[in-house]
Amino acid sequence: MWVRLVSTLSIAGSLLAACGSDPGSAPTGVSLAARSIRGGAPTGVTLVARGGFKSPVDAVASPEGKTFYFSARTEGGEPAVFRVSSHPGSVATVMVTGAPLSAPRGLVLSCDGSTLYVAGGDSPIYELPTAGGALRDLGVTGIREIAGLAIGTDCGTLFASGRTADNRPALFRINAGGGSAQVVFAGAPLVAPTGLYVDRSGVTWVMDLGANQTGALYAVPPDGSAAKLVGGDLPTSNVFAGVSLISSGDTAVIATRGQLTTIELASGERSDVPVPGIIAPAGLRTARRAAVFAIADIGGDAIFRAD
Repeated sequence: MWVRLVSTLSIAGSLLAACGSDPGSAPTGVSLAARSIRGGAPTGVTLVARGGFKSPVDAVASPEGKTFYFSARTEGGEPAVFRVSSHPGSVATVMVTGAPLSAPRGLVLSCDGSTLYVAGGDSPIYELPTAGGALRDLGVTGIREIAGLAIGTDCGTLFASGRTADNRPALFRINAGGGSAQVVFAGAPLVAPTGLYVDRSGVTWVMDLGANQTGALYAVPPDGSAAKLVGGDLPTSNVFAGVSLISSGDTAVIATRGQLTTIELASGERSDVPVPGIIAPAGLRTARRAAVFAIADIGGDAIFRAD
């Protein structure tokens, strides 16, 4: 069950202690460089691509931050997955489009960057080789209306936000090879969970759009208990919101309307970096080995990078 909600400061401090803010405290057998970006919170954004696609929902960066992958629609309205160089002024190219995709949303890359996992809409999760190839349905069962995806510290477990068979909002754990989705947590106070990020201690940070599309950030430890960190006042997109932690693990980065919001987890202190060029940010994800963030602007039909 959910732990009792207390002050932002005490929750954030206890969660940060549990997660281990020391960059040297990566789990045994997991390389720190392979688990998180190097560098701090971004200080600005740059337009990467606009045109040839519309309504991008989620975006992820290759391990070195040189390539961005994103879910969107073609200019003709077909569901698609695109790739684009992270260099400003780049042109996006289609990787796959049309059936079996229906409404692609959340994305995540495998730890080595060779496989892109795509939340396909009502139920499927697909894998797609980044070198090129066809979508493969993982045959995941036990989850509906999949929104966001993340990958665990073991590089073999996927986490997904979605809904249970009885329509409760939930966080799920899934073997990256496919199979049955296992519920980590379901029910209130989650309302509409979307973007996810799993830190080095296995804590899943969940962006929830809430009832009025004002985002809240939750932290769900591996045992399925949870604490509310920041609630109800983050001006996110009304479709999807993303979150990532910087390399030290002590600061969350969230794309909100007109700005990038950073939250120091130990103190709860919040800072906003104005980004007036982004109309309605949605998905956001860091590169694993570079201080580069990919951002999908669903309102401006554009992809940005943050550094």
